[in-house]
Amino acid sequence: MRKIYFITFIHLIILLLSTRIYAQTEVYGYVKDANTQEVLPFVNVYFQGTQTGITTDIKGFFEIKTTKPVDTLVVSYIGYKSKKIDVPANKVTEIEVFLEQDIISLKEVLVRPGENPAFKVMRKAVEKKKDYSEKKLEAYEVESYTKIEAYIDKMTPTLENRKVIQKIVATVDSIAPLRNKKGQKMIPIFFSESISKLYLRNNPQLSKEEVINSNIKGILVGDNSIAQQFVGSAFQKYDFYDDWMELFGKQFVSPLANGWKLYYDYELTDSIEIEGNIYYQIEFEPKNKKNLAFIGKMLIEKGTYALKSINANITENTNINYLSGMQIDQEMVLFEDNNVLLPETVNVKLDVDPILGVYPGMYVQFNLSYQDYSFIDPKPKDFFDVPVKVLPKPILAEEEFWQQKRHVPLNEGNQQISSMIDDIRDIRMVKTYEDLLEFGLTGYFEWGKLDVGPYPYLYTYNDVEGSRIQIGGRTNDLLSNKWELDAYLGFGERDGEFKYKASLTHILSRAPWRTINYTHTYDLNQLGLKDVNPDDNPFFYASSRFGTLIKPYYNRTNQLNFKSDIRNGLSVETGIKTSDIHPDFDFGFYENSMDSTGFQSTFKTSELSVGIRYAKGEKFLIDGNRKLVVGRNSWPVLTLKYNAGIKGLLDGDFNYHQLTAGMSYFITYDGIGLGKLNMEAGRMFSTVPYPLLKVHTGNEGYFFSGAAFNLMNFYEFVSDSYVSMKYTHYFEGIILNNVPLLKKLNWRLVGITNVVYGGMSSENKKLAGEELGTENGFLTLNEKPYVELGYGIENIFKVIRVDFYHRLTYLDNPNISKFGVKINFQIIL
Repeated sequence: MRKIYFITFIHLIILLLSTRIYAQTEVYGYVKDANTQEVLPFVNVYFQGTQTGITTDIKGFFEIKTTKPVDTLVVSYIGYKSKKIDVPANKVTEIEVFLEQDIISLKEVLVRPGENPAFKVMRKAVEKKKDYSEKKLEAYEVESYTKIEAYIDKMTPTLENRKVIQKIVATVDSIAPLRNKKGQKMIPIFFSESISKLYLRNNPQLSKEEVINSNIKGILVGDNSIAQQFVGSAFQKYDFYDDWMELFGKQFVSPLANGWKLYYDYELTDSIEIEGNIYYQIEFEPKNKKNLAFIGKMLIEKGTYALKSINANITENTNINYLSGMQIDQEMVLFEDNNVLLPETVNVKLDVDPILGVYPGMYVQFNLSYQDYSFIDPKPKDFFDVPVKVLPKPILAEEEFWQQKRHVPLNEGNQQISSMIDDIRDIRMVKTYEDLLEFGLTGYFEWGKLDVGPYPYLYTYNDVEGSRIQIGGRTNDLLSNKWELDAYLGFGERDGEFKYKASLTHILSRAPWRTINYTHTYDLNQLGLKDVNPDDNPFFYASSRFGTLIKPYYNRTNQLNFKSDIRNGLSVETGIKTSDIHPDFDFGFYENSMDSTGFQSTFKTSELSVGIRYAKGEKFLIDGNRKLVVGRNSWPVLTLKYNAGIKGLLDGDFNYHQLTAGMSYFITYDGIGLGKLNMEAGRMFSTVPYPLLKVHTGNEGYFFSGAAFNLMNFYEFVSDSYVSMKYTHYFEGIILNNVPLLKKLNWRLVGITNVVYGGMSSENKKLAGEELGTENGFLTLNEKPYVELGYGIENIFKVIRVDFYHRLTYLDNPNISKFGVKINFQIIL
């Protein structure tokens, strides 16, 4: 289960040789104005005689290292005199650099009144980017090296005074004291390095990563099986030639976007000669500092207008939570034979703020290096069916392998981190904190080979069961990596009934993913919530079991399911299921509605089902015994399912045919936010009791639910044919960032449209009898669609979302709300 926390940690901050170890020269510090003592951002810092160079960040800080023999550091900035500093070789040196102002004019750039001189360069660079884009290639492959480091470096006073933290700091200091650039104590919690082979193909766009080897140390990482799939390059992509870049699930506009002048201000500040080539240095910053954009500078080659390098930063002003800073430094290489630009190195630094005053802040660093690009014929499509594959360990001994394969040797600090993390994990209190954190994030507590939970269902109270207590758990891959048992047992003190579930899953294959499952349950359900998946909506489902239950019924089910991936993104599912339904409300129907004979108050169904799901480009990881989808798909996810009830099969009472189709789609709109669209259509082609029809999910509680119509009552509408649409638009601060006073709050606007239209055949209406249209019964949607519109504000105090809903149709129905307010608690970036 610690692996789940590892995924959460990676989505939050991330939803980034030779035969011997060489000595390394490292220099870090600040660059300041000699007169004002103010820090200077975006200053050029490089080792003389090499191409190793960086720029200072927003706060004037730099950190540069190299394995080459160097002894001089050069610091240069437009408007200031350049400075050369002697540095000791093969050592770590901290310095403070003061630059003196120097009023000079650029010889390479003639500035005349009129158009901003940076615009001419930018216009050419944007026009040319399609010529250099990797998307024009049929395919290529490359070896990548990825190193990830993570440290706790920002602790609240309460946390810092805890004995376990003091003991951890003492353990770290006993090996080598670690401090960040502000002098704050740093606790290493994660370190990894990996060597992978990346395969990319266009038309269609597909990618695959083969992890050749990985070296992982971390707290809350478990057995590393999922970490091995996540620490490579496949999940880290920074393409500034794209108009919009997705970072942390949000769309950031590139300084090289086609509409560049709409989003950024630019200044041509310098021209630099590197190995005989002239490069224009252009600084950029967003017109609105709250918007999802970067501040930094880039080098554009004179003549070719190709991007040489870029330094892009996110600051504390950006409307994104828990991230006080991010710096991306990318070096590009131009392959002249193919006329394409591809990344050579990418270095990413993240400053993560404390979360809710509970979780400490972190510093995370990603270093990526790419070597041995090869431009080849495309691999066949089925080669990409498994997006991330962990290869068997190399034959070479670990130390020998890494000495030969590392693109960049480890520094002394990296080598010490591994032993630090081992010593930290040996502290008994750390294990306790790991378990508590895991329990809070996942709902399960790992107890050896068993995960106990989930906690939202431990206690509920309602009018049928009274107080209900439930315990449950599931086995994990420490017991078996082929079998999983998932079970719970609950008891209601008022109805005196035990409820239970036992589910056994056998993993037939991991590549492709293929499982078979048998599940037996006996529980109390509500008719209006029969389509809600408890695993997808645990808190909404648990909260609905409090108070007065709407149309409760006892249901005993037996289900056998087979699932299999056919190819990447395409999977099928087939199964057989029986349900023995005993309503705990006034219910009945006549088996022969024509002559009112054969009255039944309970019934049983036996059905066969087959379903297909297609999610083009979807990425997933294998977490122990579970397959987890990661990231947001840029393509629609399509589903189609057919259910056939068979009378007489395992005592089933009905023949019926049911078809359901669905689509979910995240839509990116350049410059105006993100849309989430869910559509579903279904048809029951037979005459059956209304509990087997589509009972549209309502929400009478105070909490928002994306699975429900939020102003519809429970059990208000029932259909045998329907089509529904739910659309939410996330404006991501685009509107409120421009409103005085409000923009300081970092609130974000949300728009909601929920619509469903359906109907019911005359045969099913007749079978429903008196239940249809009565005050305590249900209605149909034959006349017009149900429509509700909403608007909301999220990111209130970073965790609260408040939605305001207006119901537009069926306003004369009894006991309905025309207007409602729903609240939700969420941790979002």
